[in-house]
Amino acid sequence: MVKPEREPETAPRQRKWHPRVFTGCVNCRRRHVKCDERTPSCTNCTRLSLPCNFDRRFVFKAVRPCNGPTKRRGISALRRVSAGSMTSSNNEDGEDEDEEEKEEKEEKEEKEEDEVGDVDEKTALQLVSNAESVSSLAWVASPTPAFALPAADCRDALYYHHFLHTVSSYLIIYDTHANANPYGQLLPQLVVTGDGGHLLRDAMRALGAMHLSALPGVSDRRIHRGTAERTYASVVTRLRDAVSAAQTPAADLELLATSLLLCMLEQMSSADSSWKIHLVGAVQIFHSLYRPRMAEATRGVGSEGPTCWSSSSPSSLLLPPLRRFLVSTMSHLDVAAACATGGGPLIPGDYWETLGGGWEYHLGAQGRVRARSSAMDRTMAQLRSSWSRVMSIQTDISRFARLLRSGLDGRQGDMFRGDIAHRIRNWHEGVPDIFLRLDHDAQPTGDDEHFEALTAAARILSYALACTVYLERVASRRVGSAAFDPAVKQAVDGILRLAAGFSRGKHRLAMLWALLTGGIATVDARQQALLRGWLTEMKAFGFKHVSRVLDTLECAWRQGGHYDELEAMISSNLVP
Repeated sequence: MVKPEREPETAPRQRKWHPRVFTGCVNCRRRHVKCDERTPSCTNCTRLSLPCNFDRRFVFKAVRPCNGPTKRRGISALRRVSAGSMTSSNNEDGEDEDEEEKEEKEEKEEKEEDEVGDVDEKTALQLVSNAESVSSLAWVASPTPAFALPAADCRDALYYHHFLHTVSSYLIIYDTHANANPYGQLLPQLVVTGDGGHLLRDAMRALGAMHLSALPGVSDRRIHRGTAERTYASVVTRLRDAVSAAQTPAADLELLATSLLLCMLEQMSSADSSWKIHLVGAVQIFHSLYRPRMAEATRGVGSEGPTCWSSSSPSSLLLPPLRRFLVSTMSHLDVAAACATGGGPLIPGDYWETLGGGWEYHLGAQGRVRARSSAMDRTMAQLRSSWSRVMSIQTDISRFARLLRSGLDGRQGDMFRGDIAHRIRNWHEGVPDIFLRLDHDAQPTGDDEHFEALTAAARILSYALACTVYLERVASRRVGSAAFDPAVKQAVDGILRLAAGFSRGKHRLAMLWALLTGGIATVDARQQALLRGWLTEMKAFGFKHVSRVLDTLECAWRQGGHYDELEAMISSNLVP
């Protein structure tokens, strides 16, 4: 009997591992496959008929900062913890990865880190220049910061420089003579004078690195993203420890500024609602700063806010304007979150007026920079007051949405809706003269101050019109309301007219919530195509929440009546 020949041995099948992604749905991350992050359902989940979910619980994970050279396994462990802290608490990622593949990946990552560490300052500045040229349509030069930060290496200088001179001009859209971008003026001073353990500096670096990794046409995007993840994880851990310790006023403000920047980082880079945890943390720091003095603020004690500083040191002189700016930033994000979730603001009342000292986000504060004319000074004060009233209406509509979900009966609901609608009508009837000129000027003309005032007025008016659409959507829970309600159609037409006539390039980022709200209501194919084109252009600015706005509108236009799914997409995206 002939013994059968043994079949030739074949190499064991090895699964091809993709580079670990920064975001992705739960199913793709568990299966270790590349997720295209399409919403409401990615391609892989659609093909397999699986429920696609991006909204996961966010948990801080401890990361010990490295004080010197680390071993290969330590670097890899830090990287894994950083990625986990940035996205979710799901511990299923990478549990079945082979040791050999781990070693190969770690060696490759170490090699890349060594290569990045050898980049000289000239190369770093050239990379910043390339990134800025990509977004040249939206570039507005920021004032030179009063303090220059000494960096440990050229990568730190690269990311810090990119935050100060590019990202800051996107965070404050109207970076004008009357506004004097506080991200480039006040925060660098706080980095130098603060004693929060360089938390704010590292948060600014993380934001710069993350934005640089999202810009099209930039080389080494994965390296920038990895640096942002590691820096983010380190900041989160140190921030948690710093909040529990006793702090000076300057350190408390640095912690608040750091939390707000982390919220913005999650907003611009994540595909889920991880920004909520940082906003809640910022509210806790805010309460520790202001709650003991709320009563004094409401009685109007002091023109600079609830606390007066007797010292004339540079650090003490910095605190009042910085405190007012951070209050306006807190309210800017708080109102946006209230409109997204429909749950009301996290901090009650119009605190941006009682504690902000007249500093309105995007519009600056009176007296911060001397206006070229007293007439323009009065006009900007009127615009700030009008914008404050719009914010108050937005928060009341979000409270109305929360009451409707809690089981408000029809009669009470009609009373609440009628009261808010009456306030919106009163706002339009009592607007300053600058708003009336928007009906006559198809394009802003005149000197720089005239252009700035008309552009800001167009933004405020578009949000006031969007309040009409938002109120109707909350009450009716339907998509495409412009087809049924003439008032909604008129408001949508007005929003698009203002966006087309008074905003260009990055200025449309300041009208994003109005475009989202109006886009959900429109059924006009030409208006939908116009919005699609604008948002596609705006995706080049490198912000994830802009892409998610376009995905939300595509879902609304495609599905129409599926309001619950649309509401889930809206509530997870922070759109100021």
